[in-house]
Amino acid sequence: MTESIEQMVDDIKTKLRLVNTSVLNKDAIPEEKKEDLKDIHTMVMSRKNISASEMTAITHALGELRK
Repeated sequence: MTESIEQMVDDIKTKLRLVNTSVLNKDAIPEEKKEDLKDIHTMVMSRKNISASEMTAITHALGELRK
């Protein structure tokens, strides 16, 4: 199943319980970065718990995907 950028972004926002959702705007992630987003999405969704340091690393990686 191929997920859209919008769906992956929404899933990540929900899973991470992001308060500042502006860090992850679906319109800011270009289509050519979709595979990178998919990798992050897969990792986030597979984890039961995410530590504070992992959260920082994930949000940093997501920031790197933005245009």
